[in-house]
Amino acid sequence: MDTSAVPASVPAVVPAPRPVSRSAPASASVPAVSAVSASVSASAHTDLVGLLDRRAALLEAARRARELTGADIGLAGQVEAGGAAVLRTWAGTRRDGLHDLVVPAGFGLGGKVLQTSRPYWVRDYPRSRSITHHFDEPIRAEGIRAMAGVPVSVEGRVIGTLYAARREASGFADTALDELRRLADATALALTVADRARARREAELAAERRRLDALHDSVGLLLDTLDEQVRGLRAGRRGPSGRPDGTPRTGGFPPRGTRPGAGAGAGAGESRESWRGGESWRGGPERDGCRERLEHLEHRLAEARALLRSSKAHGSPVMRSGTGVRRGTVADEGLRVRLREAGLTRREYEVLRLVSVGRTNPEIAEELDLARNTVKTYLQAAMHKLGARNRMEATVRAREAGLL
Repeated sequence: MDTSAVPASVPAVVPAPRPVSRSAPASASVPAVSAVSASVSASAHTDLVGLLDRRAALLEAARRARELTGADIGLAGQVEAGGAAVLRTWAGTRRDGLHDLVVPAGFGLGGKVLQTSRPYWVRDYPRSRSITHHFDEPIRAEGIRAMAGVPVSVEGRVIGTLYAARREASGFADTALDELRRLADATALALTVADRARARREAELAAERRRLDALHDSVGLLLDTLDEQVRGLRAGRRGPSGRPDGTPRTGGFPPRGTRPGAGAGAGAGESRESWRGGESWRGGPERDGCRERLEHLEHRLAEARALLRSSKAHGSPVMRSGTGVRRGTVADEGLRVRLREAGLTRREYEVLRLVSVGRTNPEIAEELDLARNTVKTYLQAAMHKLGARNRMEATVRAREAGLL
């Protein structure tokens, strides 16, 4: 049989290439998904949609492409900047030559699928005369002979590619190609829903940050007011003479070197009564009330400062009371998949997340109720697994892996 690329259930003549637009960013408007919903509804892949994460959906799609077609290798790519597809996930590979490979339109089998928006397969990739051979080196290194590729499309726009590859020269049955098409339809829906979910999360986070900004401003104003009141009360207690209530040093007190009641007559009695009745000397209702109010204001001041510190953490996920979502928990399945890929534990992720928003080890220890040495151990383990040499590099690598 000829080793040229064979269109899967399409005419022998390949249609003219059409331009391929890059996938929309998560924050942009996401196209409607009704066009693919019908074909997905009868398939066995609707659980992909529930992942709500692009990378997790692509990883599962690569695994299923291999399994459903009986292939040795499954690959999944997404169209990125410039219109090229990048192979982001894989299953069954032995080497890393195909990992994160950039495939422009028209290059190799995948580029032909991307260019024509149609499925194709080849019996013997290295010998095929109808595809380019830009990627023969990683193909040979992986031992690939036969390969099939299908487009992942939404409303006629290609947003990704799916591949099944074998290490022996062979064809692909129509049933295998049909399974690959259905998987591509489900993947298209999963990616579209994941983009919508991400856009919604980003909108919610932006709204929460605006709320925290307003809270920061109001708490700052409260802090200034309380500071002023506390300073006023403290100044009132001391007074210009340095006495607790500001009275002159001789007012209401026996003169220096004089015992209470010393002297004779009314003057001595008045002096004694004045000394005994001096509220600022013995204390009294006015001074006690001042002390209570000062303590109350200092308590409110401490609360306001704590609230102000917490409102400054704009970059971290927000704790919402009554929703069951706690800050630092691994809430979505997509993130769980990425953590498993990176080999990070839940605690290592929590420490790394707090490091990414600028927290120090003592602050992290206080928030997570851990010993400082334990925080250091978790951070060092996370850095080692991410191949990072310092905190900043660990944060960058975690963001690149989609963990933050």
